[in-house]
Amino acid sequence: MTLPVVPIGLLFMISIFGFCTGLSTSRIFEHMLIKSNSTSKYLTTDALWFNQTLDHFSPFDHRKFGQRYYEYLDEFRVPDGPIFLKICGESACGGIQNDYISVLAKKFRAAVVTLEHRYYGKSSPFKSLTTKNLQFLSSKQALFDLAAFRQYYQASSAFS
Repeated sequence: MTLPVVPIGLLFMISIFGFCTGLSTSRIFEHMLIKSNSTSKYLTTDALWFNQTLDHFSPFDHRKFGQRYYEYLDEFRVPDGPIFLKICGESACGGIQNDYISVLAKKFRAAVVTLEHRYYGKSSPFKSLTTKNLQFLSSKQALFDLAAFRQYYQASSAFS
């Protein structure tokens, strides 16, 4: 059995993390090895959809578009466990990856939720990316997407 190659910076972070949380570094390496040999790249690939506001700054434009998100609830402590919101970034999002977030979800008995960025993957409000259609692609709109999604998700009956 070969051990995974781990960068020096990561070893330092793991050592600090282990010291701060009382975990031994060997337990963390053992868990990393188990995860690296895992057959599943994703915790979930089951897509869900949220009706997102196209323009958060217009009082007159009430158009919406479907924004894809994923949730992983297997470790969640109902009703008061933490919810980790992972941002997919500027690329298509195929699900919640089986990575260090899954370790944290188990440790803190948390739900993991990830939202696909507007205009990426299947969360594009328009079929064509003309200059006119791209006017709603901005960091401010994306930040407000996260705020609107957070409000929706926390108000959902899934955790009531």
